[in-house]
Amino acid sequence: MNRISVVSLIVFSLLGTNAVAAPQDDYSAGRKAYLAGDVVSAMTPLKRAADSGYAPAQSLYAYILDKAEYNEEAAQYFRRAAEQGDADGQYGLGILYASGEGVARDPASAREWLERAGNQDHGLAVVALSQAFLGGRLGFKTEPADAAGLGWVRKAGALDSIPALTYLAQGYRTGAFGAADPKEAERLEARIRELSPDNRKKNRKLK
Repeated sequence: MNRISVVSLIVFSLLGTNAVAAPQDDYSAGRKAYLAGDVVSAMTPLKRAADSGYAPAQSLYAYILDKAEYNEEAAQYFRRAAEQGDADGQYGLGILYASGEGVARDPASAREWLERAGNQDHGLAVVALSQAFLGGRLGFKTEPADAAGLGWVRKAGALDSIPALTYLAQGYRTGAFGAADPKEAERLEARIRELSPDNRKKNRKLK
């Protein structure tokens, strides 16, 4: 291979690397500005990265649009991220389907996208699914026999969701899940007390 060919190959490789890295750099810059409270400065690099197909940027850009009530545009970007397997995008799209903002309300689609995110251990999605079960929404039945719903409640309990912990404690105390288990109920109730706002305020004062 002659010298010109080698130089051309190096230049092409560098250009290719920069092209791939650019959306990530834009996302990092936009996210940094957003976390600093400068939403205006965040929007341009985030949109550039989102339009380049970078899923994390699509999700964050969609989140900002959603908060600004640009729901239809937010749904488009959430969907683009969700279809790439991005858990934040799946969660955001699921919430929009649940509320009917930016898209037609569709409980089945909401549950599908939230479960996709929950299966990636997305904490907000797990809690949202547990709350849907507790409220009898998105096709869940508020019964322990609904194994899928109960599974999300257990996962949310592991994330210290107080409503989930309360449901589980009551179930173990009454035997709703089978044989009553007072010790497990007491353990969960103790955890609920630890997490209660009053207890946290008290601990802060002691420090």
